Amino acid sequence: MPSSITTVSKKTVLDLFRQDLESDDAAYYAAFSSADSSESGLFGQNQFRNEMNFIKVVSGKSFVVPNNTWTSGTVYKQYDDNDDDQTLFYVINSLNEVFLCVETPRDADNGYVELASEVEPTAALATSYNSTTKTFKTSDRYLWRYLYKLTGLATSSFKTLDYMPVQKIAAASSVVELNQQFSLQEASVPGQIINIAIDSGGTGYTFTPRITINGNGTGASFVATIEDGSIVSVTADSDGNRNISHGSGYNFAELELSVEGDASLRAVMGPIDGVNADPVETLRSNQIMIQTKVEDDESGAIVVADPVNDFKQVGLLRNPKKNTTDSDFTAFAGNCMNYFELTDPNGTFAADELFTAPSGATGKTYWHDTVSSPDRLYYTRNHTTGFKSFEAGADDIDGELNTASGSISADVAPTVNRYSGQLLYINNLDNSIDRTSTQTEDIKIVIDLG
Repeated sequence: MPSSITTVSKKTVLDLFRQDLESDDAAYYAAFSSADSSESGLFGQNQFRNEMNFIKVVSGKSFVVPNNTWTSGTVYKQYDDNDDDQTLFYVINSLNEVFLCVETPRDADNGYVELASEVEPTAALATSYNSTTKTFKTSDRYLWRYLYKLTGLATSSFKTLDYMPVQKIAAASSVVELNQQFSLQEASVPGQIINIAIDSGGTGYTFTPRITINGNGTGASFVATIEDGSIVSVTADSDGNRNISHGSGYNFAELELSVEGDASLRAVMGPIDGVNADPVETLRSNQIMIQTKVEDDESGAIVVADPVNDFKQVGLLRNPKKNTTDSDFTAFAGNCMNYFELTDPNGTFAADELFTAPSGATGKTYWHDTVSSPDRLYYTRNHTTGFKSFEAGADDIDGELNTASGSISADVAPTVNRYSGQLLYINNLDNSIDRTSTQTEDIKIVIDLG
């Protein structure tokens, strides 16, 4: 039998990673490289480092899950504790409020197929039905549970077309949305039975069986419906005051039917501490998003080619070092490329132009800065150009386009040692990103444990 890593285990690993991201003992940077490589092994990592252009400190992090924006006409799936591959068991609405799908209704007039959702769940509807802390029903007969609302900062930093943020709030907050979520977490009821799954509807039932729940909790109640001798739906019961009977205190539950038959029903248990206790666990997040912005030339801390140059890969670098000493690099951004100081320059080296010295040493231009005095030629090297040494004060270099040349008076090291630190992640972009000195990139890196 194959082994498996539980969702809780993935969350624990990611939570340790998040704690490291937030600790004073580790510094995390987004790293940008012009390397054109799809390799992820040590060779690919070395290629990334060889052509690393600059780094920018990480500014935010959050657990994320796939973005399921509520859409009318979509069939959403009721939460199932026996299906870790579920996707449409929660939604985010137009107000950035997030809900768990507790029960999907079925159409009695059409073979009891699952119905599409037609009414957008909202916190206001939850309040009008009973309470934001409890399961509520919309007029299309869906049952929902309100989990949390995104703050404006969370929305702008971590919500994308593909992902939305999720977090557990550690304490009461002055931020309205966070304080509301904290209150919902505190009111969470442990050991609820969320719904009943029909693994097999069985055959031969002549009247509706009563469902008895044998377990260590109390208060859960569900009602079955039969059609043509089979159990076709099971609905959560209510106490008559719009309080859905999920019960509490269940760690286990066995379902007993008052009529003998071959149906197989299963109690779907919520998270041990309750649905609202930790939305990260409830929504089964196994991904964490890391976010930062690169603005212009970061006040001169990084090199931006004029008119443009590009990067093709984005990585995550932990604890890089300074180049001149072995001390940690701690600035908000830094250059990773060497540059030549050129004397007697003739013409301008073009971006990505190869240049060669009489010794046979070759490099690739990132940017020829003709404003500085003397001229600066920022360059990269890789396994294609080779790594034969240039000789400062001795080598003249000529561009392959035969329009530029110059003499190397000095080879100046960058502020960041690009071969230092731990390279934890590389993303090969589908298309290279061109940068200018008046441009901002909003970078979001998603670490996925699958």
